[in-house]
Amino acid sequence: MLYAITLDVGGSSVKSGSVTPDGQIVGSTRTTPIDSSASADAILNAFTAIINSHIQQHGLDELAGVALGFPGPFDYEAGISRITGLEKYEALYGINIKAGLASRLNLGSRPLRFRNDAEAAIMGECRYGAGKNYQRIIGVTLGTGFGSAFVANGVPQISGDNVPPNGWLYAEMWRGQRADDIFSIRGLQARLGSDDLKQAADQARHGDETTQQVFQQFGSDLGDFLLPYIRSFQAEVVLTLGGIAGAFDLFGSHLEAATGIPVRPGEHGADAALLGAADLIFSRSD
Repeated sequence: MLYAITLDVGGSSVKSGSVTPDGQIVGSTRTTPIDSSASADAILNAFTAIINSHIQQHGLDELAGVALGFPGPFDYEAGISRITGLEKYEALYGINIKAGLASRLNLGSRPLRFRNDAEAAIMGECRYGAGKNYQRIIGVTLGTGFGSAFVANGVPQISGDNVPPNGWLYAEMWRGQRADDIFSIRGLQARLGSDDLKQAADQARHGDETTQQVFQQFGSDLGDFLLPYIRSFQAEVVLTLGGIAGAFDLFGSHLEAATGIPVRPGEHGADAALLGAADLIFSRSD
């Protein structure tokens, strides 16, 4: 059974799994707490232990490679962290994580690759989920931050006249504000005047018109923001992932009305990033 080991690296925990080429997760996923303020050695040793635990379970012979979904800023091709000032993984700044893990693991010639965590989740849905029947896709992750990817024929687009740098929309401006400050959890909290998004969503579902209107306006505004990119990129669909996507029933129709194209929530939830990291192993031959 050919498989890839994939990690979705978060600020307080690491989710990991073993994924087959057809997008099946073998066994159950694992969530391992991690101290992202620890030393570089401690963090790399923690990643190594997680990877080795999957190798011990499934064996080395059928391992195709290892891939990590990692937050940015990060040099994903070289495997070097550029995270600073974010109160997580500070000790890894400038460290070649690829080399550090390779020296700790017995991977032989198997690839060790990295992908932006938002891109990984979106690619998981593009390859194995809500986006698999589309060729030109804009995906957004609505969570702690506003992540995005532009995908054409299964390949993330990181430049071009129709694509912002790296395919990242978070720094783009809309109505005098950065998109990251509007289309994120903190942005929605500011609209609601509440830190409890779950409670707000429950209120909306139980008929609170004021809260319903906030979610609906969030969807309309997100659609207005995305519309120029949808037109210039000729996107066929928008995928919505992340924590706020759990309230898709409250804003999705307004988002779709504003974009004029289908809008689909993710199908794989938190597993999407693991699937998208695996795609980095199985879709590349170099």
